[in-house]
Amino acid sequence: MAADTREPSTTSSADDTSRPYRGKIYETFTPPTSSSPSTSPPSPILPPENANAIPGGSTNTAGGRVKEATLWDGIKSIKVEDVKNLHKIPCVRDALLTGMGTGFMVGGGRMILGGMVRAAEIIDRKRLEKERQAEKIRAERRRRREEEEKKKEDEEKTKKSGWSLWGSN
Repeated sequence: MAADTREPSTTSSADDTSRPYRGKIYETFTPPTSSSPSTSPPSPILPPENANAIPGGSTNTAGGRVKEATLWDGIKSIKVEDVKNLHKIPCVRDALLTGMGTGFMVGGGRMILGGMVRAAEIIDRKRLEKERQAEKIRAERRRRREEEEKKKEDEEKTKKSGWSLWGSN
């Protein structure tokens, strides 16, 4: 039968010393060591900050800097054919249909709820208008009643203050 691979074998230690990475099976950024093993671990080689950087310090092969794109550059890059064929792109079609459906749902909800709010505002406005008219009518009645009472008082005063021939009231 075959030996269990989980059990350490005694023969693998001789093979590990012959490898430059001393038994590591993953890649590291270390320089290969010489044939004689050293006591200090090898110094790691760090990857460059930008893998596309040219030794002169620029990422552009011509030596200049890349011009940053502006909004106007983006607008100028749009062609009429792009807009005409936009609906033919599958992901755009799905996005547009989803957006339109959502827009109709949100717009319908706002219309219904907004209509209800507007109706409530109209009802409140009419109720306040009726209350103002009722208050005007009450004020007019009160003014007329006060005038009638004042006229009655004046008539009673004139009757009492008058001189009577026989001395009776």
